[in-house]
Amino acid sequence: MRRSALLGALAALAACGRRTRAHPVPSGPLGGPKRIVALGDSLAFGTGASAPDRGFIFRAYLRVLAQHPGSRIDDFAIPGSTARDVLRLQVPRLAHETADAVVVCVGGNDAVRHVAPADFAQTYARLVARIRVLQPRAAIVCCGVPDVGLSPLFTGVDHAEVAGLSRADDAAVRAVAARNGATFVDLYAATVRERRDANRFLSEDRFHPSDAGDAALADVLAPALLRALDRGALLDTHQ
Repeated sequence: MRRSALLGALAALAACGRRTRAHPVPSGPLGGPKRIVALGDSLAFGTGASAPDRGFIFRAYLRVLAQHPGSRIDDFAIPGSTARDVLRLQVPRLAHETADAVVVCVGGNDAVRHVAPADFAQTYARLVARIRVLQPRAAIVCCGVPDVGLSPLFTGVDHAEVAGLSRADDAAVRAVAARNGATFVDLYAATVRERRDANRFLSEDRFHPSDAGDAALADVLAPALLRALDRGALLDTHQ
């Protein structure tokens, strides 16, 4: 089964579970269904989570679904991807889609592979620019680069370099987002806050987030994603 189909089935089950609750359904253009597309690496894919619906992007999507019934998400992320991989393999798929928001989560592998910060920044800028061309009406949500140095897999000089690259690449994502009118989501700060409780934040592989870690990241992404979607809907009503 395709990942998008699996996510759709999980979303349908989640929506059914909410029908018994007495929450009001938003009305008007802001309450309509939304289409979200996620691009990125294993973090965007949900690696480390105990189930596909427990990755941080899908958790954030479920909060969108609660406010915008009928919304859909397609996750095109490929584990192991760098920014260059996302630009080459995932972004072109947007030419055949119509999205209200595109969530981009990449950079951790660039830090691990010691990609030069200037090269990462240049590629990330091209990536966001291409998304804007292919999806001119979509909100772009740029997830910052987590503190990859949180993982105990990196020690000594390697830890220092990976941590430094994480900071540099995160700053590049923030700058590109600002230049392009995109929403920036500060995952770096979220992981820094978890340093004292890394055992809880990380999954058994000691690199990807655990369910608890994904929940913490979703708490940062969800409100930003909802605001970006609602801003986009307001812009559409005034055009």
